[in-house]
Amino acid sequence: MPGIQSYLRRMLSGWQPIVVANRPPIDVHPDRSGPARISRGGGGLVTAMSALAQASESVWVACARGPADLELVAGVGEDRVAEVTSETGDFFRVAFVTPDREAYDLYYNQISNPLLWFVQHYLWDLGREPILDGRTWRAWRDGYVEVNRQFAERVVEVAASSRARPLVMTQDYHLYLVPAMVRERLPEARLQHFIHVPWPTPQYWKVIPRGMRDGILTGLLGNDVVGLQTSLDVRNFLMTCEENLGLGVDHRQRIVFYEGRSVWVRAYPISIDISAMEQLVASEGVAEQERQIAAWRPELLILRVDRTDLSKNIVRGFLAYERLLETHPELRSRVVFWAFLQRSRQDLDAYRAYLGAVVSAAARVNRRFQTADWLPIRLEVEENIHKAVAAYKSYDALLVNPIYDGMNLVAKEGVVCNQRDGVLVLSENAGSFEELGANSLAINPFDIDQTAEALHTALTMPRRYRASRARQLRQEVRRNDITRWISNQLQDLNDLLAQ
Repeated sequence: MPGIQSYLRRMLSGWQPIVVANRPPIDVHPDRSGPARISRGGGGLVTAMSALAQASESVWVACARGPADLELVAGVGEDRVAEVTSETGDFFRVAFVTPDREAYDLYYNQISNPLLWFVQHYLWDLGREPILDGRTWRAWRDGYVEVNRQFAERVVEVAASSRARPLVMTQDYHLYLVPAMVRERLPEARLQHFIHVPWPTPQYWKVIPRGMRDGILTGLLGNDVVGLQTSLDVRNFLMTCEENLGLGVDHRQRIVFYEGRSVWVRAYPISIDISAMEQLVASEGVAEQERQIAAWRPELLILRVDRTDLSKNIVRGFLAYERLLETHPELRSRVVFWAFLQRSRQDLDAYRAYLGAVVSAAARVNRRFQTADWLPIRLEVEENIHKAVAAYKSYDALLVNPIYDGMNLVAKEGVVCNQRDGVLVLSENAGSFEELGANSLAINPFDIDQTAEALHTALTMPRRYRASRARQLRQEVRRNDITRWISNQLQDLNDLLAQ
């Protein structure tokens, strides 16, 4: 990474980068016998922004999530910025926001999840949900608005402690109100917000009350640049500003005109850290998992790696596999569908119920088709990055069938790691489809029969076609890696300054 580090330092010269995100870039693991253990946080956001953090004196503003984070807050100096180094040598400067428990619950568990998450992934059963009332408005006012205000104040404090000009890079749907709040206090700052989830149509935004949706848009329009995952998201954002707020929009230049300013709206498809993934692929931890997989691996392996989120469409994937076994009985006993899943948001009723539905669907298919020596679906719910990478290396078909997804990095991780010329079966509603769709097997995520036939095609495709598709997928992901994602954003900010 030395090349990208030096490049980012040049790009950031004269600026004080401030990354603003709900979660900190570290996980603190208390140890009764000594100092707490610090590991780098998981997820695509931390991976994406770590290069910037290592290349500069950036500060990461995030919520303290529990007693261990609060202990770090208590031990810092007057500037209240914790300087920590993870087990892997990553250095971070973290400025914590410390909302009280009730405010955080309202902000995170009532508005961010599920309301905004469900809106932005088209998840509401609109004949029945959502039901919005005074409690929703209280959660908005006393939770979402309040915690966003605390984030903005912390950003202003961090900026005041630096002589450099602030460059504020806010992340995702939890913090839509922060940019306008910061601009009001720091008009000299440059502000950019990246949205990791899909941006729905103007009509779907009308699921939530006007005061909320207009507040979200005007909060985001406090930025100089709004970044989204795909060109479709950019188009939907521009139309939302035009139709729901009545603002002037230049669709060709991708600009919203707001309060005498031109707000740029751009697509920056997020990606993965190729070198870090290659190191994992070659690690002994992954090799050990591969040996374990070899002990049970069938002739043909279908894989999915996902969180148990409603948007991931896991149950329909099992139904499609059931249809595959019905229509192609010759595959029985030759194929296994391995679902390697991680729990998601189990504090929410809808997510607990969905995990139950996933387990029930897999059990039903297994009861119907299993034999004394063959279990059709192998379902594991576990956090194990080495096992996930070993699974990526081993699949013949990778099923990525989300209802809607901002990007879906599983598709990119899988094609880079796989060593069997496996075939990617990809939902046309995944953000990654814009880059990878041409060399995948495209599916409508709601169409069980089409998904079943795509899986059959993937498993029976001639080797030379598999190899060609796999090679082109790898090249696409390598060409548009995580360094290009961050550098494109910084280049646009520099271009904006040049004007």
